Amino acid sequence: MSYTGRFAPSPTGPLHFGSLLAALASYLDAKSQQGQWLVRIENLDPPREVPGAADSILRTLDRFGFEWDQTVVFQSDREDYYRSILQQLIERKLAYPCSCSRTALKARKALDQYDQHCLEYSPDPALPLAIRARITEQRLHFKDRIQGDQTADPSEQGDFIIFSTRSAFCLSTSRRR
Repeated sequence: MSYTGRFAPSPTGPLHFGSLLAALASYLDAKSQQGQWLVRIENLDPPREVPGAADSILRTLDRFGFEWDQTVVFQSDREDYYRSILQQLIERKLAYPCSCSRTALKARKALDQYDQHCLEYSPDPALPLAIRARITEQRLHFKDRIQGDQTADPSEQGDFIIFSTRSAFCLSTSRRR
């Protein structure tokens, strides 16, 4: 499997120095592994987007000599693809819809670690829905090229949000247990 690196700026303004540095690190890492380097524009927050910012970011990268290996992907163009993947995760019981607000989580003292309320009780379809990843592994082990062997315990955080929307999400909200 060949290495793929990516840079994914949000078009909320011109590319700033910190983002340019992140792009450089990602680019050099991919190229040092004889891999591909991709650019993906994270244009999924329309209220924060600045008109023309995506083009400005791409021009800046080009001026600094960055060369991406595939067509630039705009996240907003991939909604159907993401919905199909979310549906597959739900069908495989690796994710589930959740309508819990921060207020509801606070009332149940579940802000630090989600209590899987929407696995037990069907989420309210009248409320905005999120999709939560269902944590099934107790410990994850991986090797970081800089920091070496690492262990993470995702159960410490609980099931986290992988997608949210302000409008009703057209997925089955039936109980998943």
